[in-house]
Amino acid sequence: MSHVIIGTAGHIDHGKTALIRALTGRDTDRLEEEKRRGITIDLGFTWFDLPDGERAGIIDVPGHEKFIRNMTAGVAGMDLVLLVIAADEGIMPQTREHMDIMELLGVRRYLIVLNKCDLVDEEWLRMVEEEIRGEVRGSILEEAPIIRASAVTGEGIDSLKEQIAGMAAGIRDGRKAEGAARLPVDRVFSAAGFGTIVTGTLLEGTIRRGDQLTLYPKGISCRVRGIQVYNEAAEQCCAGQRSALNLAGVEREEIRRGCVLAAPDSVWSGRNVDVRLSLLKGAGRTVRNQTRLHFYSGSAEMLCRAVLLDADSIAPGENCLAQLRMESDTALKPGDRFVVRFYSPVETIGGGIVLEPDAARERRFRPDVLERLRKREKGDPAVLLELQAGKHKETMAAAAELAAELEMTEKEAEEWIRELADRGRILVFTVNGREYIWHVRDEASARETLLRKLKEYLEVHPYRTGAPAALLTGALPRMNKKLASEYVEHLCRNGILERRGELLAPAGYEIRKDEIFCGVRTKVLAALNDAGYQFAKISGMEFSRREEEHLEELLLLLSENGEIVKLSDDCYTLPSHLEKACTVIRDRFRGKDRITVAEVRDLFGTSRKNVRMILDYTDRIGMTQKTGGESERALLTR
Repeated sequence: MSHVIIGTAGHIDHGKTALIRALTGRDTDRLEEEKRRGITIDLGFTWFDLPDGERAGIIDVPGHEKFIRNMTAGVAGMDLVLLVIAADEGIMPQTREHMDIMELLGVRRYLIVLNKCDLVDEEWLRMVEEEIRGEVRGSILEEAPIIRASAVTGEGIDSLKEQIAGMAAGIRDGRKAEGAARLPVDRVFSAAGFGTIVTGTLLEGTIRRGDQLTLYPKGISCRVRGIQVYNEAAEQCCAGQRSALNLAGVEREEIRRGCVLAAPDSVWSGRNVDVRLSLLKGAGRTVRNQTRLHFYSGSAEMLCRAVLLDADSIAPGENCLAQLRMESDTALKPGDRFVVRFYSPVETIGGGIVLEPDAARERRFRPDVLERLRKREKGDPAVLLELQAGKHKETMAAAAELAAELEMTEKEAEEWIRELADRGRILVFTVNGREYIWHVRDEASARETLLRKLKEYLEVHPYRTGAPAALLTGALPRMNKKLASEYVEHLCRNGILERRGELLAPAGYEIRKDEIFCGVRTKVLAALNDAGYQFAKISGMEFSRREEEHLEELLLLLSENGEIVKLSDDCYTLPSHLEKACTVIRDRFRGKDRITVAEVRDLFGTSRKNVRMILDYTDRIGMTQKTGGESERALLTR
């Protein structure tokens, strides 16, 4: 059996809290006003010990229409609901509304508890039971057992316990125990000596003492200092358990009901939420484009406007794709269920399922948008993975993070990633042992951007053999630098780019060999050849204005091509002159350990300054090295 959360539902004063007290011996009403007025205003929490020793959480929700927002906050994570109906009153308005809310939020297991049986006779009980069966016919509650009970006399309580235990034993957890932890906050308070404490039902994953979590939608990082599960200290809490967390790094004032504590980067925050919106058959309202609604999901409540994407309006019993534009930030995941209530008068009219929790603003009746959302709705793992990868257009997506986002195990995600890669839908990159994926459409767009930047650079610098790598990685500003570098290498491996020393160029790129190039090249080579070991200065040569504009780049190009060698900022020579100089110097060393600057000067009949440049060159290439004296050199290679 899995960890089980039991909830109550039903009209005000039908005895939900009294029934829980009869089951557990504990009162879930904690507020003074609740005790004084005898009605539940806010959520109440306790637990129920099952025969196998497991402990099930119990959430007692308020029944009064004014407190529906508190009721919806408690539904998140319920596995089994006790729909409590007073025998002396039967089904009432809030009974029906609670039934609608439970179904909209995906609760699938129910026990109908006919409470206060001590107040009516057998004939009345049979009539009420018939009324209930007629009311739930065709709904998910149609097969739910009806248990007669009285919280006052204890009648039927043992039978109810047996039914709860039997149904709880059959529950197989649909939650992802291995997924990213997520806990919607339904209560927050401070305790002397402890600080900030939050409570909630852990929907998925596991939280351990010391874990770093993020508070959404604010994005505040905090640490779990302590954990209690059903009022007992624990080292961890698991999916399906009611838990209290003592947090460090966040103040009580920064948290409210509706916030979500979750693993970092596992929940989406935003204000545009794409959904499938459905209206109840008995809604009694029509939703038109831009209708203002109350939105409830998890423990959150906020206002929104419904932008209908494929319809002008929806009537009771109808549905459509919509974008809910929130008036405050959300904290949602794909697949989350929600309830909507009409703005005024406030009444439950429908709900639906979240498809994209952080969507861009969508325009209505766009075929591409509608097709994308319908694919999301189908829920095919490969399709979902591809769509989710497409949300990381400029950054690539870490495979492990995608798995968490889609509530897949990493092994499952790996299989679908391989399939998508084989089908040519995504590219896979590995950096520091981690896999990242990129949709081919987004990679093609990035490649186009990089090649355009490269083209623009080479048009401005026509005599450079390429551009610095930083220019290309800088064209991917939102991408991790290591990922950007790996992508550039990928382009080189696949023949899109070429490395030319420290520079990068489009494959097959050739510099412009025009009149300016030929003019400078001819003048420089001729001057350097004629100068010999007197070494001509570039500043002493004459060039046209246009040649002067590109002179620095052309000298760099001639150096990279090996046609000239730079000796100093203004002095160049020909490689052939230096090759001859090396031969002459090597010959001079025969039978000697050292050679002086003066000897080299005499060999070439030039100045000491020029000799120093020659010897600096032989030092650079590893042929000679300085000895103890500045004016002496020793031969390293023969």
